[in-house]
Amino acid sequence: MPHQLISHLKEGDAVQQYFLVRQAENRTDKSGNPYLSLVLGDKSGAMVARVWHKVLAKCPGPFAPGDHVGVQAQVESYKGELQLNVRYINTVPALRDLGRDLQEYDPELLCQATPYNRQELWQELRHLAETQIRPPLGQLVLSLLDRYREEFLVCPAARLYHHPYLGGLLEHTWFVTRHALASLTIYPDLNRDLVLAGAILHDLGKVKELANPAAPEATVPGRLLGHIVLGWDMVRSEAQALDFPDPTLLVQLEHIILSHHGTMEFGSPVVPKTREALLVNFLDDLDAKLKMMSQHLESDAGEGDFTSYHRVLQRGLYKGGPSGAGDPEPDREPDN
Repeated sequence: MPHQLISHLKEGDAVQQYFLVRQAENRTDKSGNPYLSLVLGDKSGAMVARVWHKVLAKCPGPFAPGDHVGVQAQVESYKGELQLNVRYINTVPALRDLGRDLQEYDPELLCQATPYNRQELWQELRHLAETQIRPPLGQLVLSLLDRYREEFLVCPAARLYHHPYLGGLLEHTWFVTRHALASLTIYPDLNRDLVLAGAILHDLGKVKELANPAAPEATVPGRLLGHIVLGWDMVRSEAQALDFPDPTLLVQLEHIILSHHGTMEFGSPVVPKTREALLVNFLDDLDAKLKMMSQHLESDAGEGDFTSYHRVLQRGLYKGGPSGAGDPEPDREPDN
């Protein structure tokens, strides 16, 4: 059976194909029976899957994030969202050992990535730091970008909620920085160097918070400290190595990193107390929420004018409006 993209699946579809395991968690149902909760993905998105205890007894795995698996399942709706009810699942190596025909297996279909050219985004960010941010902040930003270039090119922006795919962090950072450049034309009295440095570095800690970019999972430091503290430490360590000459300016940049989630409720140890920090906080939140809306609209296969309820955004979304508004710009080549 040819691969059906997750974004095209609808309730009632029978599925017999391959997926990438993005998340895997052993759970227990109300009767005390074990079952497996999965998030399966392909290049178009991700979907929750359940392997109930009777199937799990026949297909015990183990299954881990990053595994490529063959799946037979039915697409069902639960609380307004589609999910896969798995009838059979096994890893690709195990299926190969069993002599199964893997003719339809195409690993390039399974890994989701930013639709933008990562090398171009990277070069734009670096050029911006070179030309738009004065020393000493410009030197600090360039040093950090160069040090973490390889991680930045592949790191997702999150495990699930927004830009959860290869290059997602780079895409998100690029959009926040573009928003910052536009905002500086409206508020020219803001400290331009601080705003741009904060926009580029605000989520830097995610390169240490998240591992296994194709199927993102939290690292031990990520779970214990989180990307805000990790990013603050990375900026401070690099500044010390460069003998950063302006401690007051450095503290203001650190404040942007530490406060960019806006409130203590959302993980920031301090709320924004400068105009530059407030701007980066709102631009970060804006891009993340717009991406969450786009992802939810793309994944919703229900009928009616509104999507199912999104628990993070705490609303259903209206499906009307022009189509194609979120496509990459025509002069930008997507990664193949």
